Amino acid sequence: MSELRVFIHWKTWRQTILVGMVGLALAGCAATTPQQVGETPDHDQAVGTSDDGSAELIDVYDPWQGFNRGVYKFNAAFDRAIFLPVLQGYEWVMPVYLQDRVTDFFANLKDLITFANQVLQLKPAEAGLTAFRVGVNSLMGLFGLFDLATELGMPRYHEDFGQTLGHWGVGDGPYLVLPILGPSNLRDAAGWATDTAAFALVDPFQASSFQMEYPPVFALNVINQRKIQSFRYFETGSPFEYELIRFLYTQKREIEIEN
Repeated sequence: MSELRVFIHWKTWRQTILVGMVGLALAGCAATTPQQVGETPDHDQAVGTSDDGSAELIDVYDPWQGFNRGVYKFNAAFDRAIFLPVLQGYEWVMPVYLQDRVTDFFANLKDLITFANQVLQLKPAEAGLTAFRVGVNSLMGLFGLFDLATELGMPRYHEDFGQTLGHWGVGDGPYLVLPILGPSNLRDAAGWATDTAAFALVDPFQASSFQMEYPPVFALNVINQRKIQSFRYFETGSPFEYELIRFLYTQKREIEIEN
């Protein structure tokens, strides 16, 4: 369980990025002038599907689109130049069996955040199942290296504080693309920061100092996070990939909050 310190430091690193990006975004918002003829509108419409199967327009609030597109291009360049080559080396060196153990271990740690947010959303049944899942995997699955709970038929939920805010009626706010981390919005960025601060404050295993002592474990967490994300920039085949990803992210979060 000592590797939990790495996870918390990874979340703390994300919080640092979020604070900087939100500050830049708010500065950009303050400098925004009224829309003039020929300018890109703050709200872009994307085609979705309503409950009865008919097409409808989905409004995505994107007032910082120029900034977001620049970050999107930076993320794509960083991914191709650094992240993907490192990931390919990892997959070449590490046997698939051990890759699965790494994925299961960090997923078990994420279940702790899910549990806390299920409690905040007043979902006692789901919170109980998640707590039992963490107990099974931590005690019987060698600190989460083996996902025995899934083999036993126990569901895995995914909750974060951004979803908790949405659950209680907080709107998503402006769309926001974060460096390295990718698509988000102001509510979800604040949610990530809150998850990070709360988890680091509780820190039941004194995990924060562990990452500083063992940077390779922190790197392993980062690489694993990229591995489980199958998306590759500019491989969707769409000339409007930015708009497509923005729409898919917005819809995904709406579905997660409703569920």
